[in-house]
Amino acid sequence: MNQTQMPQLWDKKYTCPVCGSIVTTKKVITDRIRIKNYDPDMKPNYEGINPLLYSVVTCENCYYSALEADFESSISPVYMEEIRKIQNELKVPKDVQFSKERDHKTAILSCALGTLFYKAKKQMCRVAELCLRIGWLYRELSDLENELKALAKALASFEECFMHSYVDEEKEPMILFYLGELSAKFGKMEDARKWFSMLVTKYKNSNSFYVKAGRDRWQEIKR
Repeated sequence: MNQTQMPQLWDKKYTCPVCGSIVTTKKVITDRIRIKNYDPDMKPNYEGINPLLYSVVTCENCYYSALEADFESSISPVYMEEIRKIQNELKVPKDVQFSKERDHKTAILSCALGTLFYKAKKQMCRVAELCLRIGWLYRELSDLENELKALAKALASFEECFMHSYVDEEKEPMILFYLGELSAKFGKMEDARKWFSMLVTKYKNSNSFYVKAGRDRWQEIKR
Protein backbone atom coordinates (compact mmCIF):
# COMPACT_ATOMS: atom_id res chain seq x y z
CA MET A 1 0.00 0.00 0.00
CA ASN A 2 1.52 3.33 -1.03
CA GLN A 3 1.35 6.58 0.92
CA THR A 4 -1.76 7.88 -0.90
CA GLN A 5 -3.71 4.66 -0.26
CA MET A 6 -3.01 4.53 3.47
CA PRO A 7 -5.87 5.64 5.76
CA GLN A 8 -5.65 9.29 6.83
CA LEU A 9 -8.53 9.45 9.32
CA TRP A 10 -9.66 7.46 12.32
CA ASP A 11 -12.75 7.56 14.52
CA LYS A 12 -12.40 8.87 18.06
CA LYS A 13 -15.24 8.62 20.58
CA TYR A 14 -16.17 11.09 23.32
CA THR A 15 -18.99 11.46 25.83
CA CYS A 16 -20.97 14.69 25.51
CA PRO A 17 -20.89 16.51 28.88
CA VAL A 18 -24.29 18.11 28.20
CA CYS A 19 -26.54 15.29 26.99
CA GLY A 20 -24.43 12.19 27.69
CA SER A 21 -24.44 10.94 24.08
CA ILE A 22 -21.49 9.06 22.65
CA VAL A 23 -19.95 11.35 20.05
CA THR A 24 -17.79 10.12 17.17
CA THR A 25 -15.45 12.47 15.34
CA LYS A 26 -12.91 11.83 12.61
CA LYS A 27 -9.33 12.66 13.56
CA VAL A 28 -6.33 12.89 11.27
CA ILE A 29 -3.71 10.21 11.84
CA THR A 30 -0.75 12.12 13.27
CA ASP A 31 1.90 10.93 10.82
CA ARG A 32 -0.36 11.84 7.89
CA ILE A 33 -0.14 15.53 8.82
CA ARG A 34 2.25 17.44 6.56
CA ILE A 35 2.70 21.21 6.95
CA LYS A 36 3.83 22.79 3.68
CA ASN A 37 4.31 26.37 4.90
CA TYR A 38 2.79 29.14 7.02
CA ASP A 39 1.04 32.36 6.11
CA PRO A 40 2.33 35.58 7.76
CA ASP A 41 -0.32 35.20 10.50
CA MET A 42 1.01 31.70 11.29
CA LYS A 43 -1.86 29.91 9.55
CA PRO A 44 -0.50 26.45 8.66
CA ASN A 45 -0.97 25.23 5.09
CA TYR A 46 -1.12 21.47 4.78
CA GLU A 47 -0.23 19.00 2.07
CA GLY A 48 -3.14 16.59 1.68
CA ILE A 49 -5.52 16.15 4.59
CA ASN A 50 -6.31 19.27 6.63
CA PRO A 51 -6.60 18.72 10.42
CA LEU A 52 -8.23 22.16 10.85
CA LEU A 53 -11.43 20.60 9.48
CA TYR A 54 -11.62 18.29 12.51
CA SER A 55 -10.36 20.49 15.35
CA VAL A 56 -13.80 21.03 16.92
CA VAL A 57 -15.91 18.15 18.27
CA THR A 58 -19.69 18.53 17.77
CA CYS A 59 -22.36 16.34 19.35
CA GLU A 60 -24.88 15.39 16.67
CA ASN A 61 -27.58 14.93 19.32
CA CYS A 62 -27.52 18.32 21.10
CA TYR A 63 -24.91 20.22 19.00
CA TYR A 64 -22.72 21.08 21.98
CA SER A 65 -19.31 21.89 20.45
CA ALA A 66 -15.81 22.51 21.76
CA LEU A 67 -12.18 22.02 20.85
CA GLU A 68 -11.05 18.44 21.32
CA ALA A 69 -8.98 19.28 24.41
CA ASP A 70 -12.02 20.80 26.12
CA PHE A 71 -14.94 18.72 24.86
CA GLU A 72 -15.31 16.29 27.75
CA SER A 73 -14.50 18.84 30.46
CA SER A 74 -17.25 19.19 33.04
CA ILE A 75 -19.40 22.31 32.74
CA SER A 76 -20.30 24.47 35.71
CA PRO A 77 -24.04 24.46 36.46
CA VAL A 78 -23.76 28.27 36.38
CA TYR A 79 -23.43 28.11 32.59
CA MET A 80 -25.82 25.26 31.85
CA GLU A 81 -28.95 27.41 31.58
CA GLU A 82 -27.37 29.59 28.89
CA ILE A 83 -26.13 26.48 27.06
CA ARG A 84 -29.64 25.00 27.06
CA LYS A 85 -31.02 28.29 25.77
CA ILE A 86 -28.54 28.27 22.87
CA GLN A 87 -29.42 24.67 22.04
CA ASN A 88 -33.14 25.44 22.02
CA GLU A 89 -32.62 28.28 19.55
CA LEU A 90 -30.25 26.49 17.16
CA LYS A 91 -31.34 25.76 13.61
CA VAL A 92 -28.77 23.29 12.24
CA PRO A 93 -29.56 21.72 8.84
CA LYS A 94 -30.62 18.09 9.34
CA ASP A 95 -28.38 16.82 6.53
CA VAL A 96 -25.15 18.04 8.17
CA GLN A 97 -23.07 15.15 9.53
CA PHE A 98 -20.32 16.19 11.89
CA SER A 99 -19.14 12.61 12.49
CA LYS A 100 -18.24 11.93 8.84
CA GLU A 101 -15.50 13.32 6.62
CA ARG A 102 -15.89 17.09 6.68
CA ASP A 103 -15.79 19.74 4.00
CA HIS A 104 -15.02 23.39 4.78
CA LYS A 105 -18.70 24.30 5.15
CA THR A 106 -19.22 21.65 7.86
CA ALA A 107 -15.99 22.60 9.63
CA ILE A 108 -16.95 26.29 9.67
CA LEU A 109 -20.36 25.42 11.12
CA SER A 110 -18.72 23.27 13.81
CA CYS A 111 -16.37 26.12 14.75
CA ALA A 112 -19.25 28.63 14.75
CA LEU A 113 -21.22 26.41 17.13
CA GLY A 114 -18.13 26.23 19.32
CA THR A 115 -17.98 30.04 19.56
CA LEU A 116 -21.57 30.13 20.88
CA PHE A 117 -20.88 27.63 23.64
CA TYR A 118 -17.53 29.18 24.63
CA LYS A 119 -19.30 32.55 24.92
CA ALA A 120 -21.89 30.91 27.17
CA LYS A 121 -19.03 29.62 29.36
CA LYS A 122 -17.34 33.07 29.39
CA GLN A 123 -14.22 31.71 27.65
CA MET A 124 -13.46 34.58 25.28
CA CYS A 125 -9.91 33.43 24.55
CA ARG A 126 -11.35 30.25 23.04
CA VAL A 127 -13.95 32.29 21.14
CA ALA A 128 -11.09 34.29 19.64
CA GLU A 129 -9.17 31.16 18.64
CA LEU A 130 -12.19 29.71 16.88
CA CYS A 131 -13.01 32.96 15.07
CA LEU A 132 -9.40 32.95 13.85
CA ARG A 133 -9.79 29.38 12.56
CA ILE A 134 -13.05 30.29 10.84
CA GLY A 135 -11.19 33.11 9.09
CA TRP A 136 -8.50 30.67 7.98
CA LEU A 137 -11.07 28.21 6.64
CA TYR A 138 -12.73 30.98 4.63
CA ARG A 139 -9.26 31.93 3.31
CA GLU A 140 -8.87 28.40 1.99
CA LEU A 141 -12.17 28.92 0.14
CA SER A 142 -10.88 32.29 -1.23
CA ASP A 143 -13.86 33.98 0.46
CA LEU A 144 -12.24 37.26 1.48
CA GLU A 145 -15.41 38.95 2.73
CA ASN A 146 -16.24 36.24 5.25
CA GLU A 147 -12.57 35.79 6.15
CA LEU A 148 -12.33 39.46 7.15
CA LYS A 149 -15.60 39.30 9.11
CA ALA A 150 -14.29 36.32 11.09
CA LEU A 151 -10.89 37.93 11.68
CA ALA A 152 -12.55 41.16 12.90
CA LYS A 153 -14.51 39.06 15.42
CA ALA A 154 -11.27 37.31 16.38
CA LEU A 155 -9.59 40.66 17.09
CA ALA A 156 -12.51 41.91 19.21
CA SER A 157 -12.57 38.60 21.12
CA PHE A 158 -8.79 38.59 21.70
CA GLU A 159 -9.11 42.14 23.08
CA GLU A 160 -11.92 41.11 25.43
CA CYS A 161 -9.96 38.00 26.43
CA PHE A 162 -6.81 39.97 27.24
CA MET A 163 -8.59 42.77 29.08
CA HIS A 164 -11.11 40.77 31.10
CA SER A 165 -9.83 37.16 31.46
CA TYR A 166 -7.03 35.48 33.34
CA VAL A 167 -4.30 34.74 30.77
CA ASP A 168 -1.52 32.38 31.77
CA GLU A 169 2.04 32.96 30.57
CA GLU A 170 1.97 29.93 28.31
CA LYS A 171 -0.88 31.38 26.22
CA GLU A 172 -0.06 35.07 26.45
CA PRO A 173 2.56 35.21 23.65
CA MET A 174 0.02 33.76 21.20
CA ILE A 175 -2.66 36.24 22.30
CA LEU A 176 -0.31 39.24 22.10
CA PHE A 177 0.89 38.12 18.67
CA TYR A 178 -2.64 38.00 17.29
CA LEU A 179 -3.59 41.28 18.94
CA GLY A 180 -0.66 42.83 17.04
CA GLU A 181 -1.13 40.91 13.79
CA LEU A 182 -4.88 41.45 13.50
CA SER A 183 -4.60 45.11 14.54
CA ALA A 184 -2.09 45.61 11.71
CA LYS A 185 -4.35 43.77 9.27
CA PHE A 186 -7.16 46.21 9.97
CA GLY A 187 -4.91 49.28 9.80
CA LYS A 188 -4.73 49.93 13.54
CA MET A 189 -0.99 50.48 13.40
CA GLU A 190 -0.60 52.25 16.74
CA ASP A 191 -2.33 49.34 18.46
CA ALA A 192 -0.26 46.85 16.50
CA ARG A 193 3.01 48.49 17.57
CA LYS A 194 1.82 48.53 21.19
CA TRP A 195 0.96 44.81 21.23
CA PHE A 196 4.11 43.68 19.39
CA SER A 197 6.25 45.86 21.67
CA MET A 198 4.62 44.31 24.74
CA LEU A 199 5.19 40.84 23.31
CA VAL A 200 8.88 41.20 22.48
CA THR A 201 9.69 43.17 25.65
CA LYS A 202 7.94 40.89 28.15
CA TYR A 203 9.05 37.66 26.45
CA LYS A 204 12.45 38.71 25.10
CA ASN A 205 14.07 35.52 26.47
CA SER A 206 11.35 33.18 25.24
CA ASN A 207 11.85 30.61 22.50
CA SER A 208 8.20 30.86 21.43
CA PHE A 209 7.77 31.07 17.68
CA TYR A 210 5.08 33.71 18.32
CA VAL A 211 7.73 35.90 19.92
CA LYS A 212 10.12 35.39 17.00
CA ALA A 213 7.38 36.14 14.44
CA GLY A 214 6.20 39.10 16.52
CA ARG A 215 9.73 40.52 16.67
CA ASP A 216 9.98 40.33 12.87
CA ARG A 217 6.57 41.96 12.40
CA TRP A 218 7.40 44.69 14.95
CA GLN A 219 10.57 45.56 13.02
CA GLU A 220 8.57 45.77 9.78
CA ILE A 221 5.92 48.15 11.10
CA LYS A 222 8.32 50.31 13.18
CA ARG A 223 9.82 51.68 9.99
